[in-house]
Amino acid sequence: MQSGKGFGDQAMAWLIERLPAGYSHDIRTLPLARLLKQMEDPLATICTSNLLRTPARETQFLISHDIMRMPALGLVVRSSDVTAFAPLRDSQGLIEFRRVLEQTQLDGVFNENRSYGPALDALLRAASPPAPVTRLPKTAGMVSMLAANRVDWVLLYPFEAIWLARQEQTAPVLATLPIAELPPFNDGGVTCNRTPMAARLIGDIDRILAAHPDEPWLKPMLEWLDPETRKRVSTRR
Repeated sequence: MQSGKGFGDQAMAWLIERLPAGYSHDIRTLPLARLLKQMEDPLATICTSNLLRTPARETQFLISHDIMRMPALGLVVRSSDVTAFAPLRDSQGLIEFRRVLEQTQLDGVFNENRSYGPALDALLRAASPPAPVTRLPKTAGMVSMLAANRVDWVLLYPFEAIWLARQEQTAPVLATLPIAELPPFNDGGVTCNRTPMAARLIGDIDRILAAHPDEPWLKPMLEWLDPETRKRVSTRR
């Protein structure tokens, strides 16, 4: 996405329009490492909507109620092949990645240079699985491999898969199957360093969010998703 036009940017703009009078804003685009370094300054109030909620961050920072609800990493497949994966899904529609790696008839691909969380990393580091799995050094081109029927599944985040499909312009309609070994969502609120102004700001943000239970700030994000993932994200309360 163009800088300044991501989902987090749009959510922050929605909030800024609704904050009470008395705040001024200086919006900057920073690499994560630089942002976290600047948030160590006790004399400046610095906030972002692009950090996921973790126990460590809840101790270190002030965080509002959730404003972002990002679908977790999933098994991205061609929509036309969803029924082929039905026998592997449980009553909640989840699919065990361990079982996917046992399917010799299903080819998969993943980026060997990224982490997929402790559970999946352990499975991928184990001895060669029965399923034919391709390890690539980068993510680019994986969706095109789906389009060309070279693989049956790819490990990607839903937004990542959709972005690649749009960029490559040759991809089929995609679906993302939720993985049982992973949490379904990655949540995050507006995260600020601990200053008196931040404490007041987070309180004001929480009041705004509570006044809009229909979560209109999520609309641009939901429009990107495949129907199944959109329903799963939008109906969670």
